[in-house]
Amino acid sequence: MFPKINLKFLTLATLFANSVVADKAKIYRNCLKPGQFVLTFDDGPNPETTPIALYVLKKYNIKGTFFINAHNWSDLENDPSAVETVKKTYAAGHDIGSHTYNHKDLFEAIEEGSMKENVDDMTDKIEEIIGVKPAYFRPPCGNGAYIERDPHKKEMSEMIQEYLGERGYNIIMWGTDTMDWQYKEDVDNVIATLNEQLADPNVSPKTHSFITLMHDVYPSTVNIVLPTVIEYVQSLGYHFVPLSECIGVSPYQSTSNDEGNQNNLNNGEINNSNENNKNNSTTTSNECYTNSTGTINNPLNVTVNKEADNTSNAITLHSCVILSVATAILSLLL
Repeated sequence: MFPKINLKFLTLATLFANSVVADKAKIYRNCLKPGQFVLTFDDGPNPETTPIALYVLKKYNIKGTFFINAHNWSDLENDPSAVETVKKTYAAGHDIGSHTYNHKDLFEAIEEGSMKENVDDMTDKIEEIIGVKPAYFRPPCGNGAYIERDPHKKEMSEMIQEYLGERGYNIIMWGTDTMDWQYKEDVDNVIATLNEQLADPNVSPKTHSFITLMHDVYPSTVNIVLPTVIEYVQSLGYHFVPLSECIGVSPYQSTSNDEGNQNNLNNGEINNSNENNKNNSTTTSNECYTNSTGTINNPLNVTVNKEADNTSNAITLHSCVILSVATAILSLLL
């Protein structure tokens, strides 16, 4: 009977320690002020198309955020032109964030044990190229930043948010999508997709702000979709701002202006900064795809996680604390 008691209290102690130590990443999908609009780009660099995106952004005097992979549309390990593209993007004043090393769905990364490779190794690669450690992270497919009703997915999301939070990351989602990867040159459908949020009669630049999602790896996006979206959004009365201005958080860790910002206004909750922005519906997106076979698994009918309840037992540091707490409780019982 004694071992059963020990096992019971060990389990309780583990759960308690997890909830106490949790340090989850904040999640953002809109801005602090109404009327702001942010352009973000996933899946690069692509040495053939990313420079065109940089040219268009310079033409319109807009700063974007580029969430990059080491192995996806290029190879940052073996392709000097890809590395140079990242350097030029950073030098032009755009932000560089992580999109994992291999464009890996983090649910899959947990299952196969590749979180270190896809998160930590990508952090190191970005720092190696531009000299600073990123603070922005966008999970492929968005997995890890939604409210999940399936218990297993919910547990994995908690693990992901804590894993990223302990590594100094903020999770950047999106409030409106272009579906540029699907529609390619069909700008009418791109605008129609944006209008699922922007054309809502209850939405306006006076009350709402947006982070949108595009992909700088497609010729159709950088040549056609990007300038069309910029001019359309401007015609609605929104103004483009850098992501750092949008959410009030530095794009890089341990920078001089980061100390005051990292505590950031939200006390660990998702950024729904404007009271009037609370009606801004979350978009679901087929952002998760491969560059050769099209879409892969994407959750349906999901919304951005607005709860601050995320805990995990995936971190080694936490395991040590958990063991210490459990040992202390068992010593009292014995």
